[in-house]
Amino acid sequence: MRRRRFLGGLGATGLTAAAVMFGRPEAAQAAVAWRCCHLCQSPSISLSTCKSYSGHYLWYCNAEARIQCQCCETKSGGCPTGVRSAGGCFYT
Repeated sequence: MRRRRFLGGLGATGLTAAAVMFGRPEAAQAAVAWRCCHLCQSPSISLSTCKSYSGHYLWYCNAEARIQCQCCETKSGGCPTGVRSAGGCFYT
C-alpha cells in the first residue's frame, strides 16, 4: 500500500511539473468546419503565409480516401480574434 501511494505521488508531482514547464492547454474553440479542418476562422491566408508565422499550429487530417488536408492557424490572439486560418488539401 505504501508503494502504491508513493508511485501515485510521483505521478501527481510529474503532472504538476509538466503543467508548470509547458503551461496548461487551452480548450479547442473551432468555429468553422472547412473540409476536415476545424478552424477558428474561414481560411483567409495561404498555407505558406501561415507557416511563416512564429508559433503557428499545423495539423493534418483526411478529408476522403486519398485526400489529405493540412490545417494551419496562427497563434497570435485568442479564437476568434487575432487568429488567421489556412488550409489546403492534396491527393496522396
